[in-house]
Amino acid sequence: MLTPHQTHQSEGEARNRRRERRLWDQPNLTPSLGCSSCPEVGLCGGLHTKFGLFDCMGHCCQMPDTCSKVCRLKAADFTQRVREIGGFDLGNTPRSLPVPAPALPVVVPVVYHGNNRERLYGGPAVALSLYRVLRRATGEPRFVTESELRAEFRLSPDTVIILTGTDQDPPLERWWRYGVRRPEIIATLRRLGVKIVTTPNYSLFANSPRWDDMHSMKRIALVNSEFLLAGLASALHVNARSDTDVQRWIRFVSDREEISHLAYEFTTGSGRAERREIHAHWLSKIAKSAGRPLTLIVRGGTEVLPILAEAFHSLIVLETSAFMKTMKRRRAVVDGNAGLSWEHVPTAADSPLDDVFEHNVRHCVDCVRLQTSTAKASLKRIAA
Repeated sequence: MLTPHQTHQSEGEARNRRRERRLWDQPNLTPSLGCSSCPEVGLCGGLHTKFGLFDCMGHCCQMPDTCSKVCRLKAADFTQRVREIGGFDLGNTPRSLPVPAPALPVVVPVVYHGNNRERLYGGPAVALSLYRVLRRATGEPRFVTESELRAEFRLSPDTVIILTGTDQDPPLERWWRYGVRRPEIIATLRRLGVKIVTTPNYSLFANSPRWDDMHSMKRIALVNSEFLLAGLASALHVNARSDTDVQRWIRFVSDREEISHLAYEFTTGSGRAERREIHAHWLSKIAKSAGRPLTLIVRGGTEVLPILAEAFHSLIVLETSAFMKTMKRRRAVVDGNAGLSWEHVPTAADSPLDDVFEHNVRHCVDCVRLQTSTAKASLKRIAA
């Protein structure tokens, strides 16, 4: 039975979900009336929502002194924010030569630190957070040599290091504020043995003026270009919230041979049951329109792996459960044909967790491989 407080909380959450659904772009709807006179309608595509707004300024908070969004109500700030990205058009993003990317396994565990382990992890690859290898204030790497980095995270010399740029907004904004220092930081990351990075996933919000979305998309394109120009392979994180956004990414990716890897995460809004298939089909459109094989590096989205595996030449899953469950003293147990459950394994406070971690990685790898291989086999039978 729910307590009165729980009932009220559940009803509030349900109302918020209903409100959010009314903000989702639905291209079959008539665009908002005010969009037709907006100078950015060609890039934005206009609003197609059930919320009934005249234009995207209906999302403006009317508090320019405290708001952090890119909005025309803050004229001076808006001008500076547009100038810093060279305008909203993705087409003027600097080009680069292709940068060879390493061969990666289907599943790559995300490792957050080297605590509670004694052995060097010897798997083929791991993913580390881009922001955990940098000093918060300056952006300078926390390590002088590659051996220091590997010792900190307990990694063998042969394990390929990926950096994932997916995170909450504060670390993403810190990366942007490093400004002209970013190319130098990237060069140092290369010297530390990093082989590929996924770009910061600057957020797009359904309840913000659309200029904020287009600013985030352009920043994603720019930081991807910076990584490539500095000689570090990069996976472009193609955040989108409308069909028009997807079409812009399709044109951008199709026109840029240097883009061989995309990135995406299904752990926030795009991971909701009502949205994940839409986002998966958007990714498939980008892959199928590219005219060349693309690799997708993905976090979350287990339910849509069949859709993604069919569209992309290869699929790399950044897996977080193995590490996090290990730190909580949980061990993977096979559950059904392609599932896992987690049993509690109490340990002494100072006991190393190497065996549990390596066991969990093996089971997570087997689980994801089975899901993707089953999906491809089913698609082949359907095609036949």
